[in-house]
Amino acid sequence: MKRKHWKIFGIVSAIIIVFSVLSGVIYLDSFRHGSDFVNFDKNKLNEVYTSLTVLDNSGNALNEPLYLNNYKQIPLSAMHEYTYMAFVAVEDKRFFSHNGIDLTRVVGAILHNLKSFSYKEGASTISQQLIKNTYLDNSKTIKRKLNEMMLAQELEKNYSKREILEMYVNTIYFGRSAYGIETAANVYFNKSAADLTVSESAVLAGMVKAPNTYAPDKNADKCKARRDTVLKLMFEQKIIDQGAYNAALAEAIQYVPQGQRNERNYVYHVMREACALLNMSPLQLSRSNFVIETYCNQNTQKSLCELSSKDKTMNKDGRLADMSAIVLNDEGGVEACLTRGESAGTKRQVGSALKPIAVYAPALNEKIITQASPVLDEETDFNGYKPTNAGGYNGWTTVKYSVAKSLNVPAVKTLNALTLPTSEKYLSKLGIKGEQNLSLALGNASGGVDIFTLAKCYSTLANDGICRDVSFIKKIYSDSGLIYSREEKNERVFQSGANYLMTDMLINTVETGTAKSLKNSNYQVAAKTGTVGSTDGNSDALVAGYTTKNTFVVWYSGEFTNDINGSTVPCQFASKLLEKMYSQSAPAAFVPPATVVRLDVDKQSLYESQLVLRSNNGEKFWFDKSNQPAEKVTEIHYDYRLDVSADKNTIKINLPETDGTWQLYRRTDGLPKLIPYKNNTYEGTIDSDTEFFAELYIRNKLVYTTPKVKVHCTVESEDLDSPQLSDFPDLTDFWYWG
Repeated sequence: MKRKHWKIFGIVSAIIIVFSVLSGVIYLDSFRHGSDFVNFDKNKLNEVYTSLTVLDNSGNALNEPLYLNNYKQIPLSAMHEYTYMAFVAVEDKRFFSHNGIDLTRVVGAILHNLKSFSYKEGASTISQQLIKNTYLDNSKTIKRKLNEMMLAQELEKNYSKREILEMYVNTIYFGRSAYGIETAANVYFNKSAADLTVSESAVLAGMVKAPNTYAPDKNADKCKARRDTVLKLMFEQKIIDQGAYNAALAEAIQYVPQGQRNERNYVYHVMREACALLNMSPLQLSRSNFVIETYCNQNTQKSLCELSSKDKTMNKDGRLADMSAIVLNDEGGVEACLTRGESAGTKRQVGSALKPIAVYAPALNEKIITQASPVLDEETDFNGYKPTNAGGYNGWTTVKYSVAKSLNVPAVKTLNALTLPTSEKYLSKLGIKGEQNLSLALGNASGGVDIFTLAKCYSTLANDGICRDVSFIKKIYSDSGLIYSREEKNERVFQSGANYLMTDMLINTVETGTAKSLKNSNYQVAAKTGTVGSTDGNSDALVAGYTTKNTFVVWYSGEFTNDINGSTVPCQFASKLLEKMYSQSAPAAFVPPATVVRLDVDKQSLYESQLVLRSNNGEKFWFDKSNQPAEKVTEIHYDYRLDVSADKNTIKINLPETDGTWQLYRRTDGLPKLIPYKNNTYEGTIDSDTEFFAELYIRNKLVYTTPKVKVHCTVESEDLDSPQLSDFPDLTDFWYWG
């Protein structure tokens, strides 16, 4: 009976196996003849070429080099054996023995994936990786994997192992826009791949897995650990001996920092955006026949590149400073862009350039403040946090002045009133996520901000408070037609009134504040500067701003002396760029919406009593009509006169009763002299014609001056019975007048 059961089990198992094999064969045959199958084509393995077309905003082909402009190839025979074998050691140790598919790794990957309930392990051989880089997209699907495996076998039938390995090392991506080992050797070590050491070869081989993680300029510790792993594999697989292994382990990783050679142009950013939209690698995109329409203004882009090439701003160590600049149109489309250096375009702190976005515009929108809101700029302890100002404290001032002069304490006080959760809500809409603290008021955002997000924030202010995504690409066409068209996603972040109040304060910042270098008599510019650093030097200096035509950001990053700050080099660069952009046509002035009103505010009440009261002739501020001062300052009209009496040359003056303080003056033939009095009364004598008047002071401020009273001195005649004509006052004077 037992034997019978085993016989039945064997028959059933055989049927299942045969059925599975037949099903697999049928499925593979069906897939091979289906629309998802990609046929093997030797042309795709030829030297990398570019068939992509990128157009500017007028439909003209961009004259900038494409993403692969530094692509170079090198034959396997020109390299040391240890260089190309480093890739075999870490990527595919059975490369020379399999037929394109490593069944041992495949089985191991399947077991691992079943165990982890994921699809993390792919078991790709070098042949499969070459096929993926040149034929397929990056999707993780069964069909793509099957296609990859079938094409890898076809590849092995048509090319030798050395030919496959040569194509592979010449098409790998190493970060820093470097494709191929020759380009990577140039970029990271400033040498040819033929001259790489064992250690340098292991560094590059180790980077293939994840360039942004294992590149020496991204994470030195991870790079070294990965290199050491590759070296160990090379030693275990007898690619290098003990001596070479020990020497390579001891060798320091000395790479070339990114500098001017890493200047990324407009097309670089276009291709990066296109790759994300289409889920393609840059290599695949460059070899497509796609046509990409962009927002590029070639005149502006040319001006930006020319200014960058002339810029000689240096770090403390004498190297050319990292720099990035971007110009948007009013749709959020990028008209020009350039990033130069390691730190350019990365997320960093932006300093005071974030104050309008994180603090003041939200507070205006929530009607917590107005432009005229009084704020005390003094040393303040916010539960242990004590912000300071570079130029000391200013006492009672206004929000408008605080923005123009980039005062820190008023910004923190405003953020405190707004509350951090409310600020975070606004920042989230603008693409800045994360939990913040009070240092946000000084521009310290959790995780930092990159130039594209900052441009998006200021573009929102430039476009009436409506947020749009920043984009390089309008449309993408393939041979079969349109495959992508940008859809504008508009979200109102700030109401028109609050948005204009912020814009007006940023215009004032250009006219009287930290961004004065941008002031232009022909058009209005709204802008805010930002500086990150200490008394020992600055690490970031930038300016972000806008006109009615464009939004712009210019950002320097590195290790600078304190004379390089937001108000200096970035503003000077931006000023030259705007001058070139608007040489033929200046942008129009900003137009206030119907929801705002400009009012005079009584200066005495504002700065002495911190009361925002309307007046007929005071300091001018813009207000949201729904948040304007209702109370008007009481106009006081004074009409006091001196009560003067005289008995011959003895004078008595009574001063009017009032809440203020009088200062009494007499003038004979020269300057008026202050004279004392008691109980509001003055008594004295004169020996010549004398003029009297008094000034009224309220809270130490002069508010009124009385009319002048002239008193004539009496000259008695020797003949009392015959008075002289001069003894009598002029008929127009009488005895005294006032």
